[in-house]
Amino acid sequence: MRTSLLALLGSVLYATARYNVFKDVPWSDWPTYTLNKAFALCALVLVLLSVVRARRAGGDSTAPTMYMARVFGFTHVILSLTLLSPAYYERFFAQGKLTAAAGVSMLLGAVAAAAMAVDKRTRGNQDTSGAARNLATLAVVVGLHAMLQGFAGWFAPSEWPGRMPPITLLSFLLGLAAVVIVLWPRRAA
Repeated sequence: MRTSLLALLGSVLYATARYNVFKDVPWSDWPTYTLNKAFALCALVLVLLSVVRARRAGGDSTAPTMYMARVFGFTHVILSLTLLSPAYYERFFAQGKLTAAAGVSMLLGAVAAAAMAVDKRTRGNQDTSGAARNLATLAVVVGLHAMLQGFAGWFAPSEWPGRMPPITLLSFLLGLAAVVIVLWPRRAA
């Protein structure tokens, strides 16, 4: 629980500084827009921690962390659906409909949410490498979901509010880190 609270606190502080302090997102949007981003980042950080734990000790060791990842992930899904409009995400829409990239991103988000729900029921039946591999796949799907939303702004660091990288970029890198952890050769004991 302490790990989850620390991940949440770090995510909330990062999102608040980036969006409300440096980007001047109105404070009235903090409970929904900003916290939505924090919940998404926190969920992915917890999935990455679960990959590390699964790699070391197997799927059962990830249960408390993945429980909290699901809580934050599903909270992100609910808030995202509440906010999904041109008023908050103008670049996701063209002629009143989702763009192709936004549609694929939403599809990947739905797949990730479904995988998180299924993971709870199948985790105990996996060996150490299978659990880590499945969690890393989940992290990559989430990273791609984020990439499709914010890729365009990744290559203009001078425009990043407070020089803080976009949460979409951080999410993509966390997804890649999960794959590296799973693929990295284990040391012989």
